[in-house]
Amino acid sequence: MSEAVKSEDEDFTELPSTNALAVLALLATVPMTAYGIAEQTERALGFYWSVSRRLLLGEPKRLAARGLVEELPPEPGSRAKRRWGATEAGRAALRRWLERDVAPTELASELGLRMIFADQADVASLRRQFLVRRSQILEQSRWGVEVADGYVRGEGPFPQRLHVVAATLAMLWEQVTGELRAIERGLEIIDGWSSTTTPVPERDLELMRQMRDRIGEEVARLEELQRRDGEPIGGPAGL
Repeated sequence: MSEAVKSEDEDFTELPSTNALAVLALLATVPMTAYGIAEQTERALGFYWSVSRRLLLGEPKRLAARGLVEELPPEPGSRAKRRWGATEAGRAALRRWLERDVAPTELASELGLRMIFADQADVASLRRQFLVRRSQILEQSRWGVEVADGYVRGEGPFPQRLHVVAATLAMLWEQVTGELRAIERGLEIIDGWSSTTTPVPERDLELMRQMRDRIGEEVARLEELQRRDGEPIGGPAGL
């Protein structure tokens, strides 16, 4: 769904998607070539906003047509024909977007999907997929070490945004460790299965009761935090 981003003084052309805003935010950080956008899409956005690089690379021209970015001369010595930077109108539109309530997080996990349909395969196949995902996280975590090491050595590409990069990495790591805990818990559970097609009511209902208690405790904790901090200004997202 399109949403109009407006300031108090003027209307901005509708931005068709959050993808466009992600590119606009990159170009507000520093002017970039198409290659730079592709690189930062993978490096800076990949873990939080999964989208085709090919799709994002078409956004600068569309944003330029709306007056939100402008074409700039290439840097001396660069072989790129053009680079793009955010205009003042684009920065104002970006600020308005950043002030809006966030949408609920959408989780896309093929491993979770495999678990939902576990009874269509066997225990060995399911268990292997948990191990595959754990191995993938290992490779992604090695990349995280490289990013952190680069900034510690003073070689990070955006030292003026060190506070943002460090905080984002800390938040991302908490989410990664959450997935790792989920994988270990999943392995622990399915290792107790004799098959994927046969429930054991006593065992499975006990797990269901445990999960109901844990979720209920978290609901109570969040409700207490909401009473303490108050409802976010503007109300729930989308209202």
